[in-house]
Amino acid sequence: MASIQAHLMPSYLLPRLGMDQLKKLETNFKDNRNPSDLDMIIIAAEVGLSEQDVKLWFQNRLARWRQQQGLPANSGSVTD
Repeated sequence: MASIQAHLMPSYLLPRLGMDQLKKLETNFKDNRNPSDLDMIIIAAEVGLSEQDVKLWFQNRLARWRQQQGLPANSGSVTD
């Protein structure tokens, strides 16, 4: 299972999202900050984005979460 690496990136590199897509991604992030490859495929299908776009979003979201927790943004994976 590949893990998500936290990388804070400029917003112009992130996919453009609709409100429904963002809500679904945030819900998935709350449930699991480090989804498996299979989970990524399922999430991508649910939100109508490519797997790569979902992976980029999760990497950036994980980096922002790490900052909120007082941790370095760009670091390895985080497990619950």
